[in-house]
Amino acid sequence: MPTSKLVGLLGMCRRSGRLTAGFDAVVALCREPQVLLMLASDASERTVRQLCFQAGDIPVYRLPLTREETAHAVGSHKPLAVLATADQGFIRALRPLLTTVQEEES
Repeated sequence: MPTSKLVGLLGMCRRSGRLTAGFDAVVALCREPQVLLMLASDASERTVRQLCFQAGDIPVYRLPLTREETAHAVGSHKPLAVLATADQGFIRALRPLLTTVQEEES
């Protein structure tokens, strides 16, 4: 998996102001018509369950990065488990690099 491309895209998304981080902010973004929901690879099972519940029919994607690696990719000092974007360009670029949580369970 080309993680360097993924890290670069996440950084560009954050710098452009199109990235939302943190559980509550991401859940609020679920009202958008098109949104890409992303979880760090080491997000807790509770966080995964809660986000999937709040997302409803919206697929939740798993990043191949830990919370610390995700934070480093977007320039945060705190570990980040939950990210989202509603920008269509970034959604088209990021989606092929990720797997859905539902795919992992089957």
